[in-house]
Amino acid sequence: MIFPHVGDQFRLVYGRNLLPGLTADLSNYLVVTDGFVFEKYKEQLKNDYKVYIVKDVEISTLEQDVEKYRGVDTVVAMGGGMAIDAGKWMAEHLGRKIHSVPTVLSVNAAFCYKSAMRVHNVVTYMGRIFPEAIYIDFDIIKGAPKYLNISGAGDLLACLTASYDWKLNSMVTKSHKFSQEICDGAQYLLGMLAENIDNIREVNDDGIYFMCEAFRWVAEYSARMNHTMWESASEHAFFDNMEFVCKKPFLHGQIIGMTVYFMSLFQDNQHERALMMLKRLGIDVTLEGLGITEDQLRTGLLTLADFTEREGLRYTIINAKPITEEWVDMAVAKYKKDFSIVSDGQSADKCTA
Repeated sequence: MIFPHVGDQFRLVYGRNLLPGLTADLSNYLVVTDGFVFEKYKEQLKNDYKVYIVKDVEISTLEQDVEKYRGVDTVVAMGGGMAIDAGKWMAEHLGRKIHSVPTVLSVNAAFCYKSAMRVHNVVTYMGRIFPEAIYIDFDIIKGAPKYLNISGAGDLLACLTASYDWKLNSMVTKSHKFSQEICDGAQYLLGMLAENIDNIREVNDDGIYFMCEAFRWVAEYSARMNHTMWESASEHAFFDNMEFVCKKPFLHGQIIGMTVYFMSLFQDNQHERALMMLKRLGIDVTLEGLGITEDQLRTGLLTLADFTEREGLRYTIINAKPITEEWVDMAVAKYKKDFSIVSDGQSADKCTA
């Protein structure tokens, strides 16, 4: 066992060819997924079912669509983060049990009791639901592009900045119950993440197993504490604001990697460790990789405090000290140097003469 036992809210089933066995025991179920995943795996679904293809996770969309499925007996959420979150939300609002089948590990959505929804294009975490089980089919996970699975490590790296914010929060507002044991556990997790980087990059069975066990460990502690602050704080607030500024979705683990880079620098907290791990993992946090401009990045940083206050987000380093234009100039210059980014946003090794 990589991590000590914490709880049993998130039961994991590992194996291969799991979908036929799962759905053979179900009937009149709702599959919540995306179009690509459904076409790829529909032949493995057994018995009678309905399918909902996720368009987005705006609450207004799902509130309208969920009414069509009041008669189903259970929900199977299958796909990436959006499909899993939509499935959780629909299962909770239908009052039905949910089985989660992640097809990629780019985000820890299957391991969160809350659903990451959108309200007028702003990320809003809501609800409380636990799966009957999370089905980790090694072949299905490996069927996704490697870079998508590797990026999920960014969500684990978030514990570096979030645990710092949590301790700060406990000294100022005490809004989220604090545990030194869990805070220390975050450092253990980061050490284990560093030890497993080669397997994560290979997306082999050991790498997949480590990622899922780490996600579960985080999830069980968050369920026990009834909040997620040790895994989601200033770096997730920065991500939320980047979505708001850019009006586009991001690959979750990838954008979190970038926001951990900046928030660890702002915290003066293990920043070089974060940089080293991002480089070893090979998560592309460049402007080009994220599909953003330098102006958007600067706006995301300079408006972050106002966004945090307006949305009523948790007290973090963002509230504790100002993000000045001088700091942003320094931070962006360092970022461009660390990742060899030239003025137009491209990495130097991607430019041609």
